[in-house]
Amino acid sequence: MGFPVGYPEVSVPNIFLYTLSLLSFLRSLTISFLSLLHLSDLLDTDFSTTTLPDSHIHRPTLSAILIRQFLPIITFNDLAEGDSSPPVGCAVCLNEFAGEEEIRCMANCRHMFHRTCVDRWIDHDQKTCPLCRTHFVPYHKMEDYNQRLWNDAASEDDIDDDVSLFSHRHDYYYIANASL
Repeated sequence: MGFPVGYPEVSVPNIFLYTLSLLSFLRSLTISFLSLLHLSDLLDTDFSTTTLPDSHIHRPTLSAILIRQFLPIITFNDLAEGDSSPPVGCAVCLNEFAGEEEIRCMANCRHMFHRTCVDRWIDHDQKTCPLCRTHFVPYHKMEDYNQRLWNDAASEDDIDDDVSLFSHRHDYYYIANASL
């Protein structure tokens, strides 16, 4: 008994295969052309979060909101005027900085990222730089951060909020121990 060499019952018309190959080639050619013209965002197939039900909308935690308050926002033009060698680009999205783009400068390590890139990182409850893992909150402001976190957590009125007191206690413990 051997393995059958061919399946005569199953045949796909050649014209169908050629058409699929042609469509695939045209799709690749279009994507390459639009990427070359820097118009690849026209191909973005991500769906909007507005189409999701309210239960799936991610709200930032209280610690994420506080961390954002400690990180300054500047525009690339302001940075380029004041610095002799401004950074080339964002290490998160790998795009270059340009014009009036908002940039967040990390206080402890001095790395810089697009505001939207690092804010998304912070929204996922990350508390350290994506490159070097240094804490976002400046060391000399850790005590102020911890105090504000405790005060805001204690004054939370909405129990259904994504922020729980347990997570704040954990954040406080984690940051307090990290600063030792």
